[in-house]
Amino acid sequence: MTSLPDYDVVITGGGMTGASLAVALSQENIRIAIIEAVSPRAGNQPSYDDRSLALSLSSQRILQGLGLWDAVSTTANPVQHIHVSDRHHFGFVRLHAETMHIPALGYVVIARELGRVLLEKISKTKNIDLICPAKVNDIVIQSDRVIVNLQGTDQKSISGRLIVAADGSHSRVVELLGIETMVKDYGQTAIVTNVTPGRQHQNTAYERFTSHGPLALLPLNDNRCAVVFTVYHDEAEAFMNLDENVFLNQLQSRFSRRLGEFKRLGNRKSYPMQLIHTKEQVRERIVVLGNSAHTIHPNGAQGFNLCLRDVAGLAETLIYAFRSGIDPGQRQVLNQYRDLREHDQIAVIRFTDSLAGLFYNDLPHKVLLRNTGMLLMDSFPLLKKAFMQRAMGIYGHQPALVRGVPLCQ
Repeated sequence: MTSLPDYDVVITGGGMTGASLAVALSQENIRIAIIEAVSPRAGNQPSYDDRSLALSLSSQRILQGLGLWDAVSTTANPVQHIHVSDRHHFGFVRLHAETMHIPALGYVVIARELGRVLLEKISKTKNIDLICPAKVNDIVIQSDRVIVNLQGTDQKSISGRLIVAADGSHSRVVELLGIETMVKDYGQTAIVTNVTPGRQHQNTAYERFTSHGPLALLPLNDNRCAVVFTVYHDEAEAFMNLDENVFLNQLQSRFSRRLGEFKRLGNRKSYPMQLIHTKEQVRERIVVLGNSAHTIHPNGAQGFNLCLRDVAGLAETLIYAFRSGIDPGQRQVLNQYRDLREHDQIAVIRFTDSLAGLFYNDLPHKVLLRNTGMLLMDSFPLLKKAFMQRAMGIYGHQPALVRGVPLCQ
């Protein structure tokens, strides 16, 4: 008689996407393993660093449904207003939570703080095993299971009915499986830091488009602002090495003095900006999830929010399969997840990619098109409402958690 696999679901990658999926699935009696190369509490854990995450309304609802929001909200700062502008041009859009009759358009949280909440939940959950530090060395797909060979741990291999690749933009699992990936380099690097403005940010997020790329300021607690400062690749090293005051002057020049004088620059980190998109997200007993499936341009702050909606969609699909006694690794089950999420994924990828093509140049016809479009949106409430619903991730058919329906119902 063939023995059961060690686990029902094996997740490679213990970052925010993989950890969130584990928490979502743990609400059922599902045996879950997380394989993670770097200790989540290590200072060099790339997923849980000092980056600021702009959580949309859809993400807030998902975290609420997972029982995590109360803990996350203690350090989250609400975004009640958004101001979008085009540097040196006439276009702008102003968005306000009150017009949508909601307390906030989104929330800004430090990745390290969200990671802390996820790890505390995982450590207290009996049906989640964290195998760390460990790396995936090989994957063998069999008719009823996946065998994952490991290195860096006493366990040489584990098996599961399904493996979920959530190990980041350059996924080892995607590479091992030979899944074809499309990569588009935007020629830009995002420098992430934080500053203290001279004036109160009043819970307002700013996104200013420039020919170099977007400049975003997100409101944090204690009147700090998270900064995403975009430069060309060949300028990135020089900007990273600038004296603090010189860097602040450059930031001030691109943003203006709407928030007064910038002071107290935080640590700087840089991230190359690329569109990475796998041509397959599901195979028999395989799902590619989160940044492993689609890493997108950060304009509009859509990346992690899209990943969380994918988590909600996959959890919903798998839990239904488990309750129905269906093997969760079957292709027909995983196709249901793909069909549920495909429209939203394509829309967000096209939106962020088109912004990169439309905004980051000064060709006269594109300047006129984008600025006229921004003014029209700012002037017509119905256009603005439709845009806000898409930006918040609540437009169209969305997973149950986004609609406020608990997974366990």
